[in-house]
Amino acid sequence: MFKYLLQGRFMRHPLHPLLVHLPVGLWIGSLVFDIIFLASGNANLAIASYYSMLLGLIAVALAVPTGLVEYMTIPANTRPKRLATTHMIMNVGITVLYLINLIVRRSAEGGVPTFVTTGQFIFSIICIVLLGISGYLGGLLVYNYGVGYRKPSETDFGEGRRAA
Repeated sequence: MFKYLLQGRFMRHPLHPLLVHLPVGLWIGSLVFDIIFLASGNANLAIASYYSMLLGLIAVALAVPTGLVEYMTIPANTRPKRLATTHMIMNVGITVLYLINLIVRRSAEGGVPTFVTTGQFIFSIICIVLLGISGYLGGLLVYNYGVGYRKPSETDFGEGRRAA
């Protein structure tokens, strides 16, 4: 039953792609706040960037279990398994990098930061580039290899019912 929920079978759509949008969107938003901060110097944008990173890290906790359940369904010693392993390792690394970025920003001022340094900004750009590469691998897994795909017959909703 737990696997059924984590895979999103109750909604006839894999749950992992739905949940990864939270950290990805928050982390992209953080970079956007950094850019606007560097252009304007408005301290509120540095604060917004910090909290976007923090919420992104919290959101990862929702996406990870759903990704692990999908990962376990991929047959061993296959190209999709190797891609999924790379995708997973990259995402763990990206999460650690965001945690480091968050800690560095907080310790630079001893609390919630009100500025973004050029180094922190570059660090965020690196994180986003890596996130894009990992997202590309995730897309390959879904669109090229069908990871997470569910046929309507594999749900409990019965035959003949169409997805919305």
